[in-house]
Amino acid sequence: MLKKIIVSAVLCAGAALYAYNPPAGGQNLLRISSPELLSEGSSAAGGALYSVSPDSVVNNPALTAFEQRAVLNLSGTMLFDSKDESDKSVGGAFEGGILLPSRWCVSSFLVQGVFVPFYDMHLGNSFNFTANVAKDVTDKLSVGVSAELGVFYGHNSDWRGGVNLGAFYDFGEAGFFKDIRFGAVLLNIGKQLGNTTVLGITGSEASEWPGIATPKIGAAATFFEQNNFKAGASLDFSFPSFQNFVCDAGLQLLFADVIKVSSSWEYDAREFSEGSKNILPSVGVSFQFKFNSKNGSLLAKKGWEQSEMTVSGAWKQLYKNVNAVSAGAKINLGLKDTQAPEIILWGEK
Repeated sequence: MLKKIIVSAVLCAGAALYAYNPPAGGQNLLRISSPELLSEGSSAAGGALYSVSPDSVVNNPALTAFEQRAVLNLSGTMLFDSKDESDKSVGGAFEGGILLPSRWCVSSFLVQGVFVPFYDMHLGNSFNFTANVAKDVTDKLSVGVSAELGVFYGHNSDWRGGVNLGAFYDFGEAGFFKDIRFGAVLLNIGKQLGNTTVLGITGSEASEWPGIATPKIGAAATFFEQNNFKAGASLDFSFPSFQNFVCDAGLQLLFADVIKVSSSWEYDAREFSEGSKNILPSVGVSFQFKFNSKNGSLLAKKGWEQSEMTVSGAWKQLYKNVNAVSAGAKINLGLKDTQAPEIILWGEK
């Protein structure tokens, strides 16, 4: 009896795996348009060293709930084939986003374009729009929901639309680990790209992609901190359409709260089994600095006399010979409020 159950389970799993055939990179369609998305481990817990921007909602809609400042970001990625002399085509991706905190929630909006002409990464062309709302439930727990709408063209035409649900929990400290965080997400709930003629990882026409109803869990923490140096790590597991297994690992080093070095590695079981995935890790570097607004300027009138800018770059070899080089900038308007509010009782001066 047990043998029959095992055989039936294997046959069902085999049938499901046969149906799962996204193009190489299909699961990461929205994760190649910025240096952070390329190099920070696709973390549902906010990265090895916690930071957020408008594109953080791609990994977890709940991540932005605790952000105090308005944030703007703009990034671009160039894709090229490093070895094939016969293929001189160049692809690319871009994104622009804004994050807006309010007393009720934190809203963010993100526009992304992806243009990939390569045989080894057959993603075609698409434009995608994401609107996100995140809310803190307690001082440690947050939830979020995002709505996505995208259009695809170049290899037939299609559209995708749906929602993503996420939760984030700031655990605190345990032993020598600090800033321990957990994230849980359910991605791609809705219509995905099913009317395309791109090639899947098996070499035949692709199935619906990205994988519908993809659960993802992740954890991150700081494991070393001394003087002006900090190191953190993240680990995430996702199960696209419950028919694949993906593991993302990230490492980040921060020097003097100014220079951050990031690296990440991804294991996609189906892509590795089909021989399309590259095993090299990504590398990213960012530099953060403060700048002052001129007296009388719009920023100064809004109370943003001093703000922070982060410029970043990253490289990742994605598939066989397909490389990605990305650069971008993020502006946090104003400075983070680190002082507790002063409470004055009635009648006191």
